[in-house]
Amino acid sequence: FSQFARFPTARLSPTIPNEIVSEALAVFGGRLEGIQVRKDLAPDLPSIRADGELLRRVVVNLVDNAAEAMEGAAVKELLVRTRFNTDRETVEIVVADSGHGISPEDKDKLFLPHFSTKGRGTGLGLAIASRIMAEHHGSIQVEDNSPVGTRFILRLPIAEVTAPPLTSRTA
Repeated sequence: FSQFARFPTARLSPTIPNEIVSEALAVFGGRLEGIQVRKDLAPDLPSIRADGELLRRVVVNLVDNAAEAMEGAAVKELLVRTRFNTDRETVEIVVADSGHGISPEDKDKLFLPHFSTKGRGTGLGLAIASRIMAEHHGSIQVEDNSPVGTRFILRLPIAEVTAPPLTSRTA
């Protein structure tokens, strides 16, 4: 199983973060019934260096976990937001839910392989997400959502902006 689960290396190229988020949400077309989905995508975000497919998998995993965490919740709200953090020169992708939340003890173990708060699955989703974020020179953080639920924050460095090549002028 370990050999089968070998991970492809991230192939980073300039990527538009809002497209990644929109494509990830499209995967759930019609499957988030009963959940109020709010998409708050910042306009004019800078590009990030990312492997679009791998980053999309991370967002899909977070949305899937959020939907599962809201099963049985009185209020089912999912927020997916992008924003530019000028202080850190990063783009943030936030996935927040109104589910049952995560205990402080479990937060410390969430990104460890084979740890799960669910009764099913392999416990590899967030460990893989953490590794993908590391390959992107980014980070993943979990915190409480207010007033209830959980918020995951992905932070990714912006793509280097290079000046266009100078062209020689002839008279």
